[in-house]
Amino acid sequence: MRIRPLGALMAVAALGIAGCASDDGDSPATSAATGEPIVIGAQAPTAGASAYPQTEYGLAAGVQYVNEVLGGINGRPLELDTCAGDGSPETAINCANGFVSRGVPVVIDAVDQSMGAAVPILGAANIPITGTLAGSFVADSAPYGKAFYFTGPVSFAALSSLSTLDSMDKNTASLAVNESPTSHAYVDDLIMPISGNLGIDVDVQYPPASGANLTVVAARQVSDDPDVAGVIALPEDGCTTLFQALRRQGFDDTILAGSCSQFIETMGPQAEGIITQPRLWVPSSKNSAPPEIQEQLETFEEAMADAGHEDELSSRSLYTFATIVNFAEIMSDAGGDVTAATVTETYQALRDRPTFAGPNVTCDGEQWPDVATTCNAQALVFEVQQNGDLEPVDERGYVDLDLSMLPSS
Repeated sequence: MRIRPLGALMAVAALGIAGCASDDGDSPATSAATGEPIVIGAQAPTAGASAYPQTEYGLAAGVQYVNEVLGGINGRPLELDTCAGDGSPETAINCANGFVSRGVPVVIDAVDQSMGAAVPILGAANIPITGTLAGSFVADSAPYGKAFYFTGPVSFAALSSLSTLDSMDKNTASLAVNESPTSHAYVDDLIMPISGNLGIDVDVQYPPASGANLTVVAARQVSDDPDVAGVIALPEDGCTTLFQALRRQGFDDTILAGSCSQFIETMGPQAEGIITQPRLWVPSSKNSAPPEIQEQLETFEEAMADAGHEDELSSRSLYTFATIVNFAEIMSDAGGDVTAATVTETYQALRDRPTFAGPNVTCDGEQWPDVATTCNAQALVFEVQQNGDLEPVDERGYVDLDLSMLPSS
């Protein structure tokens, strides 16, 4: 099957969404890019105990797709300068200093928890950050124009998951997240206040990032006899191990999976009824997605296979792939040189623009209370079906959240 560029898919979407796609009438490029590369930065969490190698796979597939299918950015090939984050601020600072010294026009945040330490350095150099979502509160809190994230902030996941449980009339939940200072801050500052506002009693376990006995964690969760068990956030393999242990120990009520998705194939029918909330439409949701999104998901699957990562179709690989493709499409539509200034100006001007497998974005700094980096504030939540497909909990797909449930500042 031929891989279709996002530009072509957006043209289809534009038939029903006026003014969202480029209207210059040009056909999307389909020949390999040539000439001097456009080098951009990326900080990906690919080292340390909490590494997510899937982020790098998505980046690599995205660059290959942009160069070989989209024809680069205005004919020039895209090249990635990737720095391996390990969760430490020291590494993030070193990465940022390297990006500044090499003069990259933008840095991709591949959902790196330590990205916040890079924000002041990149901000002082006026190098914008972009990504599907931020890996830290600090990155979320960057001033307007310093970062652009195409889905909600870190606080979004807490509000989305707990609002979903509330809509399902769930009153108690027992959830796990890897031990770290950021995890405790997330729970204390968001999970507990929001759950209190919604009347949900939440117990949290903090297994270590490496060497955790998730069978023991599952036993702890089951012993509480909650309405809901599962995770706030764990790596993909941790989610799968925990969910399997919950089922073995007889838990047949709702499991909350966060943004994990790889458990679906491994668990088969036992995954039925699990609630997952990726930020984008993912491959398992293809059958229930709008037609233009189905084609984009096919593009992602084929591009990952072409890059040799057909077995890594996770949410995180999709997030980074989508970020690369969105950047290439947006800057190609803008034309002209790709500099830090033109990237910032172009992203600030985005209004109701369709994105790869994601929501329409408006980067005006007004989409989330006190978070200027967010370009969309809608939730997308799925329930796993017996055949492994995902269907939206709300048939509309992306839905608005009640922002009044957020903790008051």
